[in-house]
Amino acid sequence: MAKQTFVADISWSGDRVRSSARIRGHEVTIDEPAVLGGTDLGPNPVELVLAALGGCLNVLITSLAPRHGVEVRGVEIRVEGDLDPDGFQEKQPNVRPGFQEIRYQVHVESPSAPELVRELLAHVERVCPVKDTLRGVPTRAVES
Repeated sequence: MAKQTFVADISWSGDRVRSSARIRGHEVTIDEPAVLGGTDLGPNPVELVLAALGGCLNVLITSLAPRHGVEVRGVEIRVEGDLDPDGFQEKQPNVRPGFQEIRYQVHVESPSAPELVRELLAHVERVCPVKDTLRGVPTRAVES
């Protein structure tokens, strides 16, 4: 399959820090909690990164399960990340502005053999595009 380009268009709402992302006809409100200057009408960007990782893991688990002979009855994923706001607020020069660590827990409800579920999860971890992206991908601004 040829390389595909995915696009998200983001516009400021005009109200504090809230914005809207338009993605393939879908709209997502992006905001911050009040303590970070927002109106708390939507998840913030770093929460969306966590959700993207969990969503990607779920898509792969449910789509690759038949290939591994795994019957999936339920999937629960918890993703959490540690971020120190002093980094992006430039209060501490030696504090990273992004996540210092991201952790996730996956629970697959399945009557299938546990070793098949483990093989499925190992496959998912190996091919997850969001997890791979979080390992580090060149990110740059381009002139419009």
